[in-house]
Amino acid sequence: MDKKEAGLVAEKDLEFYRSLSYDEILSKVGIQESFEKVSDRGEPYRMEIDFMFDDHDEKTIRVWAIVSYSFWTDFVPVSTSFIIAPNGDFVGE
Repeated sequence: MDKKEAGLVAEKDLEFYRSLSYDEILSKVGIQESFEKVSDRGEPYRMEIDFMFDDHDEKTIRVWAIVSYSFWTDFVPVSTSFIIAPNGDFVGE
């Protein structure tokens, strides 16, 4: 797995979280979900999903996916994220 594939894996895994409502995501703030998976090419990787307020005043939430697939990416992982507003809109997209 290379960085490009890891980025695609992260985006694919984030699709599930994009389908959740703001309230469902809000209930996960402060929680970290972590799991191990295998890519379509059969390569193992670890996915970590973090939920945090991006802007407390606006109450926007950042959902951040971090992919680790080798010794080196444990130190410099590949990541991607999205921000959701209370009205369900994705911010900055």
